Amino acid sequence: MRFLSTLIATTLGALIAFGVMFFLGFMFLFAIAASSDQAPRVRAGSVLTIPLSGALPEISSDDPFASSFASGPTYDLAQFKNALAKAAVDPRIDGVWLQMRGLSGSWATLQEMRGALETFRDSSDKFIVASSEDHAVSEKAYFLATTAEEIYASTQAPFEFNGFYLAAEFYKNAFDKLDIKAQPIRAGKYKSAIEPYIRSNLSDENREQLGALLDDQYDVFLSAIAESRSLQEEAVLETMEADAILLATDAYRAGLIDDLMFYDEVESAIKSKLEIEADDDLRTVSMKSYVRVPDKEAGLEGGGEEDIAVVYAVGTIMPGKSGYSTNPLFGGDILGSATFNEAIRTAVESDKVKAIVVRIDSPGGSASASDAMYREIERAAETKPVIISMGTYAASGGYWMAMGGDMIVADPLTITGSIGVFGMSLDLSSMYENKIGVTFDVVRTGPYADMYSGTRPLTPEELHLLERSVDDTYASFLELVAENRGLTVEEVDAMAQGRVWTGVDAKNNGLVDMLGGLETAIDVAAEQAELAPGSYDIRRLPRPKTMLEQFNEALAVRSQKIWLNLTASPIEQILVQESENLRTIIEMNGEVQALLPTKITIQ
Repeated sequence: MRFLSTLIATTLGALIAFGVMFFLGFMFLFAIAASSDQAPRVRAGSVLTIPLSGALPEISSDDPFASSFASGPTYDLAQFKNALAKAAVDPRIDGVWLQMRGLSGSWATLQEMRGALETFRDSSDKFIVASSEDHAVSEKAYFLATTAEEIYASTQAPFEFNGFYLAAEFYKNAFDKLDIKAQPIRAGKYKSAIEPYIRSNLSDENREQLGALLDDQYDVFLSAIAESRSLQEEAVLETMEADAILLATDAYRAGLIDDLMFYDEVESAIKSKLEIEADDDLRTVSMKSYVRVPDKEAGLEGGGEEDIAVVYAVGTIMPGKSGYSTNPLFGGDILGSATFNEAIRTAVESDKVKAIVVRIDSPGGSASASDAMYREIERAAETKPVIISMGTYAASGGYWMAMGGDMIVADPLTITGSIGVFGMSLDLSSMYENKIGVTFDVVRTGPYADMYSGTRPLTPEELHLLERSVDDTYASFLELVAENRGLTVEEVDAMAQGRVWTGVDAKNNGLVDMLGGLETAIDVAAEQAELAPGSYDIRRLPRPKTMLEQFNEALAVRSQKIWLNLTASPIEQILVQESENLRTIIEMNGEVQALLPTKITIQ
């Protein structure tokens, strides 16, 4: 007995000691990070180095810990563009060095980044140089690199120049293995969000709309490369489709890059451009550091007593608070209607805020939550100018909420529209019975009380009720768009049907007012609020979570998993893992959804 008590005491002591050491270590690292958050010292004659790696987020935290220890870009799209605007007027910055290191992200974001690089190049007498070092050159990285005067790649670097593709995921076979039966209802022949659960491949309608998106992106890419490299589009097209360049040596022979150089040789070329002696060091400042340089220190004038609020709407739309889901099938940013509406009310109630820009990057989601956010935007527009800015996605529920603004500005490659809805019921009874031996029997007050329980299939009468709900929601969607876009319901229905469009096509169809990025939307908001250029500050809402807050949330989730592994039986652990994969689908059970047809990622 004494041995057991001694063992428990020793174990608890070790755990407490470990906890104290972990806490002190964490606080020490945090203190280092906080001390590094001071504005960097930029020396005269510096080159701004920009690693083209990872995906640039729509909004990021200003947390110094994240800036020091997180992987990937710690700045966001707005900070990237502002840093280039500073660098264009900063006398200490002589040029920009783009370093291609595995860039990802959406094409709409890349197009805004490319526009910012072009503005830097055209508005200043400073150079841009791009190089791959020893990394592969992807089509996305090359799209940005073509803003440079010279593009270099190492001799054996892979060079991706073989066309685009889009892969859609389908879960029907997985559902079959799990004995899950989906009973979907949709409004709109292109509303293919239900297809992953009932098909194993693309329908003709879905293939048509995705093919159109791919063609639009392809045209933008070919045009940009041809213009930047002084080539004929036909020649670029032939090179991509006939030759399918896969090595930097081939790219050099085709005139797509200027020379084959290693890192040290590129550095020497930049020194020569700046007339720096070969033995002297090249002065550089990283984008990660430069974003913290105050605007006025760099010579960028602006700011004042009044604000324009940029309210971010990022993620899949759901009722409640915003957050992040780690679900392997449906994870990602969650745009909670409660969090968003609170941010809008904060902007409305602030006397300092004179106009609002709603930046939407959402594939949609819950129709009811989308409608609630639309209402909050509409109310805000009654008191202040509200401009909608569309990023990567503003589709389905993301387009629904956009109807509340005064004007819509879309990126040319924004994926928008998808005016259509669907509802789906899942029958999990076979999975429960065949996989784990669980059956159900119910007592109910009425024939439809358990229709969304998931423990049985819907009856024909219940399917009719779901169909009526979906049709009513679709009719409301059409009427909302018709009223706000100055169109008839019939005109909207003809271009709706759940179909997605690029920003360019949406502009031609009357679904958006003008093309442009976030800065364009801010300029329009300032004009409507009668604010002179440079006389206002940008206030970003809602406040992004710090890395410490994200760490605490992740630690809580991890603790739950550790406890589960210690206390649950193997079969219980399997059930929990399966429930994680099904949780989001089950949450959609019976609720009408305004959600993008599929995960659209052009590679």
